[in-house]
Amino acid sequence: MAAAMGVFWRHGYAGASIGTLLEAMGISRATLYSTFGDKEHLFHKAMELYEREKTAYMLEALEQPTARSVAEHLLVGTLALQTDTANPKGSMGIVHSISHAPGDERVREFVTQRSLFWRAKLIARIERAGRDGDFPASFDAQGLALSLKAATDGLLVAAGSGASEQELKGIVSTFLAMWPGR
Repeated sequence: MAAAMGVFWRHGYAGASIGTLLEAMGISRATLYSTFGDKEHLFHKAMELYEREKTAYMLEALEQPTARSVAEHLLVGTLALQTDTANPKGSMGIVHSISHAPGDERVREFVTQRSLFWRAKLIARIERAGRDGDFPASFDAQGLALSLKAATDGLLVAAGSGASEQELKGIVSTFLAMWPGR
């Protein structure tokens, strides 16, 4: 499954041919279809693995004690994912939410729903932090949460576009320096 995840991560759903998936996974076409049903179901399993193994830091961030520590955990986790040379750069989710081929609407919807789930969790956590006084009341909690999401998404896009580790670290430190409150 890790091999399929790598193919989807590098090439996107539309760009991941059955032949490339079979070669990477070391299985036959018959095994692929008998085990996973089709390419779409294989993608679903690969995305679940990606979320479980590569982006678990995102859920851990929501458990941090302050809004600032949530932001720091998210940004540092995203940076670590993008600077780990064992992983492709960028994000499986972003690749599929902004780029897809005709006929891939169900895959795009699947990825979009996962993104909306995460977005709602982050907004709820930052809203709670606002009620707890983690940042001045003059800041809109939803706007702050969405700014944080945009920063993490931006790190993923920048890494996928070839930004250096030093540039990514600069983005993280600058964003955290601008973060309001504790």
